Amino acid sequence: MPPTASSDNKEAPSPLSPGAVVPTGVLKRLDPSEIKPSTNNPRLLFDKIPLADLKENIRQYGVLVPITVYPIKGQRKYAILDGERRFKCCLELQDEGIVITIPANIVAPPDKIAGVLYMFSIHNFREAWELMPTALSLKLVMDSLHEEDTLKLSKLTGLSQPQIERCKVLLGFAKRFQDLSLDLDPKTRIPSNFWIEAAPVLDLCRKLLPDLLKKINRDGIIDLLVAKYRAKRIKSVIHFRRIMEAYEIQEGNKRGLRRVGARLRQYITDPNLETRRAFDEFVLDNRRVQTAINACEDFISSLRRAKLEHTIERRQLIRALRKVAQYVEGLLEKLSGSEEPPPEKEVSLDQEA
Repeated sequence: MPPTASSDNKEAPSPLSPGAVVPTGVLKRLDPSEIKPSTNNPRLLFDKIPLADLKENIRQYGVLVPITVYPIKGQRKYAILDGERRFKCCLELQDEGIVITIPANIVAPPDKIAGVLYMFSIHNFREAWELMPTALSLKLVMDSLHEEDTLKLSKLTGLSQPQIERCKVLLGFAKRFQDLSLDLDPKTRIPSNFWIEAAPVLDLCRKLLPDLLKKINRDGIIDLLVAKYRAKRIKSVIHFRRIMEAYEIQEGNKRGLRRVGARLRQYITDPNLETRRAFDEFVLDNRRVQTAINACEDFISSLRRAKLEHTIERRQLIRALRKVAQYVEGLLEKLSGSEEPPPEKEVSLDQEA
């Protein structure tokens, strides 16, 4: 149940709060022919496998949970507020010759925005919608109420503030891309998270590849990323984060950023270049370097704690330390061949830490 205001110190629900739009009505049994799907149902996607499971359950036991409907003005039919999956299953069973009447809670017709808020209210406490349909329904609320404040929208819809922000990201993509996440076939549908994870990469293109952005524009880059995803060169949308990690590691390093920018350009324009193969080296190099720095600090700290300056048994210790020094000198010589400028002054590991 949606939270309700207490009588002592809480404000009463807003006329457009979820608690105020949940209707009550009269329970009747309706024939499927008396019912029409709602044109405003935010759910949009009805995947076949869970629908088949529900259909088999209704075949055996009937509709156990009443749907919610309202009378359509000028017609002898009812529109669905809640229960379209149950209704679809009954239609399919009717085609098979199995007639099932549907228990329905008949309520007063809501206005469009109240109906959407009601659907938000009930589905927050049941199976979640796919994110793209949720975002499109949220846009209806935002446009109807002229409200964009995340906190206020959260209170209106019952969605969390992070969910609201994710929906806003989806609404920043063109309709033709949004439609790819409304594909009725889950095998060819582009998951909503694709756009969430791709958005920071597109922002990064604006920073590092303004010429490419000017040449093929943002939607052109998106088209290339979608093609790469369909070709399975983006094996998981989470791998987009590897690109951002590579950028963050090199931030402040002009040469490193140039390398990341060049790799990003290659990644976008080469349909066969897989995400991790393109960017793992930046991340793994950083992790190896950090591991080495930690090892150096731990080594020095261990020697200091041992207080070896006045030890009597020196011969083996000196031999071991010279071996360490020889390895370090060789490594320093190799590293000095890089294009990085030498430090202006020597800084101890303790000072750096």
